[in-house]
Amino acid sequence: MPRIVFLGTGAGGFRGSGRFKSSVYLDGMLFDCGAGVTGRLEDLGLLDKVEAVFITHLHSDHLSGLYDTLVSMVVERRSRPLNIYAPPGLSGLLSAYSSLGNKLSSPETGFSVNLSVSLSTVARVGGYTVEGVVLDHVVTNIGYLVRWADRALFYTGDTREPSNLLKYKVDYLIHEATFTERFREVAKRYGHTTALEAAKAAEAVGAKKLFITHIENRGDPAEAKLTEARSAYPDAIMPNDLEEFMI
Repeated sequence: MPRIVFLGTGAGGFRGSGRFKSSVYLDGMLFDCGAGVTGRLEDLGLLDKVEAVFITHLHSDHLSGLYDTLVSMVVERRSRPLNIYAPPGLSGLLSAYSSLGNKLSSPETGFSVNLSVSLSTVARVGGYTVEGVVLDHVVTNIGYLVRWADRALFYTGDTREPSNLLKYKVDYLIHEATFTERFREVAKRYGHTTALEAAKAAEAVGAKKLFITHIENRGDPAEAKLTEARSAYPDAIMPNDLEEFMI
């Protein structure tokens, strides 16, 4: 059974270290790579198991851990390429970082970074097919639809609802839920979703499991988001950092 590990479940404005920034590991795939993720991958013995990284958008809370992760792979003498999929713009960021003297690949060991920049990603990783879907955020955000056997999972990154997600039917939904309905206008302004909207989206796509993530704590407490989501989707789950699930 596929293993999901929630490495970071906090939003960009989460205060304190209770939740790291966005990142989810799924059976060799890393979706987003926020600050602090590298150490967690190392602690869990997952760093060398990552075959592909899928970045939803270029906000720092979804991206800033990528540089550390690549450097750590060089230090660990990774001996095979890594595929990275992202919306336009990441190539320039990686080049700028390399120009400062940071080694992000290692020809000596065979570790190279294969970067694919696209608004319509289609990738195969092991027995999985991953398809990029443009969602509605304040910058370009690519959600990822993952299919395997007869099952499907959708990871949103950041998005407003309603979004292009709603045209799919999925078994598992990992959906951002940055705010509660009390801050709905703020959510709309900044391209985010309330917990209630995430729950309604899960219902619309027929999800058997809803995981709400990208949790903010500057407005209402995290528990209020879970309560709100469960008012429309009683089995909603709000993972803590490092929580694991088999699906």
